Amino acid sequence: MAHVSIQRSNDLPSCSRCNGPLILAAQMPQLDAAGKPISLELCRTCDAGDTAAGALVRFFSSGAGNDTSRAREGAELIVEFQKEVMAAHGYVLMDNSAPGSSDYPPHTGTPPKGVG
Repeated sequence: MAHVSIQRSNDLPSCSRCNGPLILAAQMPQLDAAGKPISLELCRTCDAGDTAAGALVRFFSSGAGNDTSRAREGAELIVEFQKEVMAAHGYVLMDNSAPGSSDYPPHTGTPPKGVG
């Protein structure tokens, strides 16, 4: 089974499209048509349109990423962003969960830190 790992970093790579700063960078375990891991990049400049990526940019730009009461909204936006990027590579997210089990658990840790 493939796993996605998330790592916090203050040193994200530059956007591969515009060379600007990224808000989020992740590497999926799935491969693209060239056999390379699919990268998810969220860039304030490149992803500002009317897409799932744009909605996520607006979420983070508004400061909502630091508001724990909006964690569920952020998680849902991240899933939609992931679906959008993966669909561009021919992948579709299949929901295999039982009804009602897709709820995200409440955040109980310390408040998030950083830009977002």
